Amino acid sequence: MTLKPLSYAHIIAIAEAWRDIGGSSEVEIGALEPILWRDGQYRIHDIVKALAERNFKISITTNGQLLDTFAEKLSRAGLSLIRTSWHSTNPLIFREISGGYGDYERFVRGVITALESGIKVAFNRILLKGYTDDIPEQISFVENHRCRLKLYTLLWTPQNALTYEQLYQDWQPIIRKSVLPRTLEINRIRNRFGRGRLRFHLTLGGTVEVKIGRILNRNNPPCAKCSFKNKCEEMFGDYVRVDPRLFLYFCYIRRDLGFQLQEYFGRSNELKHKIQTILGPARTKSVLSTTPLRLTITPFCNFNCRTPGTKYGWCMEENKNFIYPKIKNTLLNKK
Repeated sequence: MTLKPLSYAHIIAIAEAWRDIGGSSEVEIGALEPILWRDGQYRIHDIVKALAERNFKISITTNGQLLDTFAEKLSRAGLSLIRTSWHSTNPLIFREISGGYGDYERFVRGVITALESGIKVAFNRILLKGYTDDIPEQISFVENHRCRLKLYTLLWTPQNALTYEQLYQDWQPIIRKSVLPRTLEINRIRNRFGRGRLRFHLTLGGTVEVKIGRILNRNNPPCAKCSFKNKCEEMFGDYVRVDPRLFLYFCYIRRDLGFQLQEYFGRSNELKHKIQTILGPARTKSVLSTTPLRLTITPFCNFNCRTPGTKYGWCMEENKNFIYPKIKNTLLNKK
């Protein structure tokens, strides 16, 4: 069965159900490509406007390929932040990582349009061994435009298990070489349950962030008995995501521990109790007060992101009903 995008009505209902149980007012729309979303006459900026009018703070995570068309509309609708993946400043590598679909010039044009329209922009970059020489160029852009660059280490998943070790790049040598010489101040951001962050304030403006610590307390359920606990780098409950199936889950690997949300619409007490049975009362209180609600509103993407030189995708949204374009051969993976 092929999934359909979340409907306009369902998106509003999800956000209101989350707020009714005391959830955070932050809504992050992302995963796959949310700017492709439509429901009849409604497009992505209509969702942003509707949520903003209900006093939610909305951000979008996008691959940026369509920002040149939608940035100004999103700004007028009340979008507070755009997160976009920027894994390389090399147009060929950029296209390669996107599965053969990324137009680097259009990506940059869209980012500039977003910044000029008044939207804050944060960049996400996965560190890959052998593909980090251009980070100083990114930092210069971040300084010039007062942006934020988040450097992520590659997360282990069952899908990338065979290539994980050869591609994993520790963030520490990158920070020492390219970030510290340009740093004015360093802040440590603590997280009660999950991993903390280091935030490097750059001398000329902008920030760089990394997550710290790979060893977390796995003594509490369900992590204590999870077969992936020695490989996973996140904590159960670090985020709350609802996908196009109206399925709510708390872990990018353990989808089996989620549940169908629609049956709890209009039943806030039962919804809160359901979450407490999974997370426990103390963890539930923390998650509700501090964790943004993440919505995957489309089951399809215009990219099929992959490790350079390979022919399989790396997206963590691996549901078999999600739709990606066929990965194209490029100069790097013609072997």
